[in-house]
Amino acid sequence: AQTLRCEHFVSSTAAIHSMKFATAIFACAFLSDVSGLMLRNSGTDVDQNRPVSRIVSLLKHMLEELDKDAAADEEAYNKMSCWCGKNEKTKTQAAADADARISELTASVEQRTASSARLSTEIENAKAELASNQETLAAAAALRQKQLAQFNDEEKELLQSIQALGAAIIVLEKHHNSAGLLQIQGDDHLSGVIAAIQQAAQKHSFLLQGVLTHQQKQLISFLVANRQGYAPQSGEVFGILKQMKETFESNLNDSQKEELRNKKAYDGVQATKQEMIELGQKEINDK
Repeated sequence: AQTLRCEHFVSSTAAIHSMKFATAIFACAFLSDVSGLMLRNSGTDVDQNRPVSRIVSLLKHMLEELDKDAAADEEAYNKMSCWCGKNEKTKTQAAADADARISELTASVEQRTASSARLSTEIENAKAELASNQETLAAAAALRQKQLAQFNDEEKELLQSIQALGAAIIVLEKHHNSAGLLQIQGDDHLSGVIAAIQQAAQKHSFLLQGVLTHQQKQLISFLVANRQGYAPQSGEVFGILKQMKETFESNLNDSQKEELRNKKAYDGVQATKQEMIELGQKEINDK
């Protein structure tokens, strides 16, 4: 638009200059004719020459005005030409800058679009990983609860059996004769010893596999079935009770150690997964 205005100004100025130049030529020609006429009629009266003189003066004034206008137009033309030249360079540079900016913005939009797609993928992956960590932690917690409940039940039963066997050993020490025979008949305490042996053997049979010999198992069966007269040597019964008690104590100790390992393992998993969950949630929120 600026270029069109400059071209229009140049064309208009040139047309004005042409018109003024033609007018000046006409005025000069007219003055020449009038001057000749005045010379030929130099003998006429002043009153007769006054209109011509006034016309000549008017034409001279017009020529002076035309000269001034021409100078002013030329100055304006020069200024406008300079302005048009500078403005054209400015607008050309502005157009080039605008094109460069458009290219820059286009590249930025493409980059941001790619970044948005990448962030969307990262968010989905982070959500999937977060869900996986939460599921792992929940599964570990459920397993831990199951392990703890199983340990508590096993510990309770073993403690009860160990306590019963310990009491049976104390009773047995008080009820044997000088010959070392175990007197069972008519003694409720000794019947309690036999009941403790029977109950422990039945409840923890899986723990006693490979521990009691065949003869010891037969002796337990004899004690349970025979409640009349004298039992075999009390030392054999002592041996069974102590062996069963030691087996249960050893198993209880192993169970307690395993419980500590399970608890430590769960605490480690819980701490790790909880930290990963918090970091994953923060990563999702930050994106």
